[in-house]
Amino acid sequence: MRRLTLAVLAVLSVLALCVGILLGAFLIMSPTGGGFFPNLGSVLGLIVLATGNLVSSICNGIYWGLGKRPRWLGIVTLAQSLPTLLLMGFIMSGMEPML
Repeated sequence: MRRLTLAVLAVLSVLALCVGILLGAFLIMSPTGGGFFPNLGSVLGLIVLATGNLVSSICNGIYWGLGKRPRWLGIVTLAQSLPTLLLMGFIMSGMEPML
């Protein structure tokens, strides 16, 4: 049962990440013609990318918590977290302090 759970978590993690990247990239690259909601596709694309990354990270965390700590999981977690931290730093540097 434990082996099945680990296999399902690994597959779900890969699927969430792949779907998030593909759908997010498709939405980000979609043409925006202005209109009532300009750049809506870009914003939705970023949200889909972030959601896929979050679901994959949660699956990886559960996989890690169940006692399996393979080397590839650490590399994948590092590869997922570095761009996320860079993007958050970029977003936070552009925000003004709220008083």
